[in-house]
Amino acid sequence: MIDGCVQLVFFDLDGTLVFHQPDSFEVIAAFCREIGQPVSEPAWRRGRRARHEYFIDPVIREQLAGVSRDEFWRRYNLHMLTMLGIQGDLEALAVEIGGRFATLEMVYHCPEAGCDTLRTLQARGYRLGMITNREDRARFEGHLDRLGLRGYFDVVLTAGEAGTSKPDPAIFRLALERAGVPAEQALYVGDNYWADVVGAQRAGLRAALLDPYHLFPEADCLVLERIEDLLAWLA
Repeated sequence: MIDGCVQLVFFDLDGTLVFHQPDSFEVIAAFCREIGQPVSEPAWRRGRRARHEYFIDPVIREQLAGVSRDEFWRRYNLHMLTMLGIQGDLEALAVEIGGRFATLEMVYHCPEAGCDTLRTLQARGYRLGMITNREDRARFEGHLDRLGLRGYFDVVLTAGEAGTSKPDPAIFRLALERAGVPAEQALYVGDNYWADVVGAQRAGLRAALLDPYHLFPEADCLVLERIEDLLAWLA
């Protein structure tokens, strides 16, 4: 049980409250099956972790600095194929996967369990906030509006506004400053251990990790299998 000094609960968005269909990782896994290289269970778990790593690892981020959007995703596909242990001309396969994604329409949604969790926390008197690595504040708020989520959050901070992104503790500290809440009275909930948990803890916040696939056995924080499990842990 988390004690009652928590006044504000910050959330990550993508992969924590909001998901898209089809799942991009499963699109790649399906492609691997189609080329006769089905993904084993260990490789599946390795790939899921690698998906989180791609957006956070400092070496990868440095290599991606300044590249186009298309190149960013081409390298993502290449990274995933490599981590899944796929054999063959990976450069060509990465391009082929890119073509497949180009034909897909991603549909975003917040599962009812996530919306219920937000409503319940509000009813209990908690303030809610959002910290995201998305860049464009106006586009991001439009995204929240379309999903019916904007009204839940007292504080919304994007990486574009902050001039930095998770896991840099600075983005968490700026959000705390805007909220007027000390770090010890705030909890951060996210699905990427390296970005969300490590970053929040370095800024002095408590952290909870949504990890339904148990990808992060090293997690030194509250671990949730389902987002609604958070309600039982908050006093």
